[in-house]
Amino acid sequence: MEFNLVSKGVYTAKGRTGVLGLRLKGEEARLSYDPRTGQASGKFSLVLHYELLDKVKGFRRGRTKGEADEFVPYTETMVGKLSVRFPEGMRPASKGRVVVEPAILEAELSSSVLGAVRRIRVVIRFRLDWARFLAPAEFLRIQPVFIGRNSSDPNATGKAFPELMKRAVELWGRCGSGRCLGFVINRPIYLNAPAYKVLETEAEAASLRAEVDVADAVEVFVVERMDFACAWGGGACFSSGTAAAKVVTCDQQLNIPAPCPCPGYCPATCPPCPPCQTGDVNYYHLAHELGHALNLAHPGAPHGGLVEGTPGSNMEPSGFCCDNPDVQSARNCRSASNPLLYWGRAICRGAPDIDD
Repeated sequence: MEFNLVSKGVYTAKGRTGVLGLRLKGEEARLSYDPRTGQASGKFSLVLHYELLDKVKGFRRGRTKGEADEFVPYTETMVGKLSVRFPEGMRPASKGRVVVEPAILEAELSSSVLGAVRRIRVVIRFRLDWARFLAPAEFLRIQPVFIGRNSSDPNATGKAFPELMKRAVELWGRCGSGRCLGFVINRPIYLNAPAYKVLETEAEAASLRAEVDVADAVEVFVVERMDFACAWGGGACFSSGTAAAKVVTCDQQLNIPAPCPCPGYCPATCPPCPPCQTGDVNYYHLAHELGHALNLAHPGAPHGGLVEGTPGSNMEPSGFCCDNPDVQSARNCRSASNPLLYWGRAICRGAPDIDD
């Protein structure tokens, strides 16, 4: 039902790939399994993305009303063949570990955009820990990036991040026992580059994104403000649904009054615009952007391989003066994907607000 693989990148004839990620295409893949011999194998489609695609091809922009925060990458498709042998006569157990022979994944490019990577061969060594299946969870690692000298710098950016991240953890924690999703937050990286505190153009935002690459995490860059923030609804996600996903946002999310005029578009779930002049503004903005990082699009506008978000949920496009709805859906939870997701253990007691 899931297959995620991440690499720091490789050199190719067309340049270094940068962060490279593979994920399963579609909801599931079928493998043949012989319980007598323990042999399992099968073919399935994989979505391939690497940062070189973004540099050469750029991004596709969403065409929905509201915040223009979807920067959807071009991706390629590979046909993968997986072969793995489990111990003969293996049975589920309540505890214990099982050592599995190395699995072999061989993938060939089947749908090309740039074609820098034609084939992949991976030897996967792993163990089965039955205890993890009792309370399974999936985690996405977050790398905050602030502008300032260090954590002691009183003028450093990132002041809104703890509250925004708290709301994101709470909203995605409502996925419930059926799909337990969580976040692991790295210690912030500080960039001593004052010019990035205020971004005047989208080109400056692109330069900022290039400053930090953490192969196993979604980078969240927090500046003081952006002169074009109103167009983005406060921030944006780039390379949505891939291992190279990055979010650019600003501390203005919680400013009073709102730094932007009331948008011409608001989902029905949003309050009237006047209250945003007297109350906190964009509590659930980062939860929404991380939804894009998890391969979800705005409702009514799936494109570029992203999955349509549920209408009325946090994936509604909105922005300043109209916070993204504090609403989670079962479909959003089921559809979330990114090659960076990894398995762990947790107990999730929340439940989606919309059971779809």
